[in-house]
Amino acid sequence: MMYKKRISLVLIIIIFFSYTSFSYGDNRDKKSLIVYEREKVFGYNENPVNHLNELLYVFNESVSEISTNDYESGYINNFDYIFIINIRNDINNTDFLNDLSNFNNKIYWIGDKVENFLDFSGKYDISYDSKNNNITKLFYKNKKISVNTTYSFNIINALPSTNIIATMSDGYNIYPFILSEKNLYYISRWDLEDSYIFEDSLNDFYERKKFDKEEVFVRIEDVHPFRNTKKLREIADYLYKENVPFIIALIPTYVDSKTGNINTLDLKPEFIETIKYMQQKGGSVILHGYTHQIGNEEISGEGYEFWDIKNDEPIKEDINIYVKNRVLSGVRLCVENGIYPLGFEAPHYAMNIYGYKEIKKYFSTYVGQYQNNNDNFTTSTFPYTIKNSDTFNVFIPENLGFIDSKDPFTIDLIKENFNKISMVRGYNGGFFFHPYLDIKYLKECVQFLKNNDVSFLDLKEKENYIKVDDVSIISKDGKITYSYNKSKSISVNKEKSKFETYIKYINNAVVVFLSVILALFLIIFIVFRAMSKHKFTRR
Repeated sequence: MMYKKRISLVLIIIIFFSYTSFSYGDNRDKKSLIVYEREKVFGYNENPVNHLNELLYVFNESVSEISTNDYESGYINNFDYIFIINIRNDINNTDFLNDLSNFNNKIYWIGDKVENFLDFSGKYDISYDSKNNNITKLFYKNKKISVNTTYSFNIINALPSTNIIATMSDGYNIYPFILSEKNLYYISRWDLEDSYIFEDSLNDFYERKKFDKEEVFVRIEDVHPFRNTKKLREIADYLYKENVPFIIALIPTYVDSKTGNINTLDLKPEFIETIKYMQQKGGSVILHGYTHQIGNEEISGEGYEFWDIKNDEPIKEDINIYVKNRVLSGVRLCVENGIYPLGFEAPHYAMNIYGYKEIKKYFSTYVGQYQNNNDNFTTSTFPYTIKNSDTFNVFIPENLGFIDSKDPFTIDLIKENFNKISMVRGYNGGFFFHPYLDIKYLKECVQFLKNNDVSFLDLKEKENYIKVDDVSIISKDGKITYSYNKSKSISVNKEKSKFETYIKYINNAVVVFLSVILALFLIIFIVFRAMSKHKFTRR
């Protein structure tokens, strides 16, 4: 009997680790190091080092960073893979160059100053040539991408035996854009907005053999209590008919800063029933902030909530307390009214890393783009779902864009973005649509994706959870379970508050009434006393 139990235990362990490997990729037990000169590129708010750090969790268990100035001899030996990025000046740290030359595992050099390493090591057959400011096209896997002609690209001389992964052209000549030789990968230039070729090359760099299921989400954005419920139902009916599951980005409380009115969703019974209807039609709710605004100047759905956009800086409040209070209010308000969020999306994607880490405590799933700079607002995105990073449990990227009815090319842009991300093996992504727009735009996007045999993400089929204080929501295989302490109910407390206010009103009324009676009694007393005194004087 004991022998059988041991066999069962071993089988369970084997199955568990097999599942983990399948879910997260072949090499996710590895460690990568990012070496950089500076985190940000001069003149840009983007922080490519932060972006790359987050991206590499698709392939790694841990990712570390160090500047070339801080690097000490031997440190490189603690890692399986090395990335070099944002090198602007010549590298003077010979300890780093020497260790890198002797490093036997894979190296990925991104952009400038690769000549420092090639000249120092002397073990590679490729060589640096020059810069070219006239590159207009990138070519990869029979696809062509147009690029900004003002960018500067590095030209590398390669031998016929060099493995050329992607190429680029200035209209006259073809040059290597990404290549590999021995243990070195090199990309001429990396821009976050046109990053998909680089990101797919990581599959080969890490020798990845298994990929996530490729899926795209449809998200209905900025759904708050004052949205047109007929339009919301029309959207739900259409997507249900097309067998397309969707995400509802819900703002549970609407604040109108012009009037000062605060409207929670429980004050709009028709809206609540509409969200429930949308859930029944295949919709999965995510919490899109609590009010989608901050301060006395912003209106819900337009303002920011976790970022001071006026001064372009983090909010002054204690971010941990502020985030928890707002998400707890939002989640509790939803679950008490039969609405069950499964993830979170920051308004305008604006939130620094400390906010993300606070969200990570309560939400399994974040949907949107990534603010890669803690000091200034700027976002970037990925072609992959990222799991178990330092910042997120699960990050599902929005990378196709959104429908803007004022832009005549808005649908074309979404199609172009899809053509880019579909180059990436194991891609995930999505786009969003505001419910006040003509549904024809949504229909055109959905039909395009269906024509390309896209699988649509059904969030509630995934394993998601929300756990904040007494409120718990879990989804798995399309089923949602929840629990919360009803004694802490917002509605109960509201009724209690109303009762207390009513009692206070009655008490105040009684006090006023008695005060008036007393005042009248005193007046009558004084008048009668005066009259009596006057009569006595006449006598």
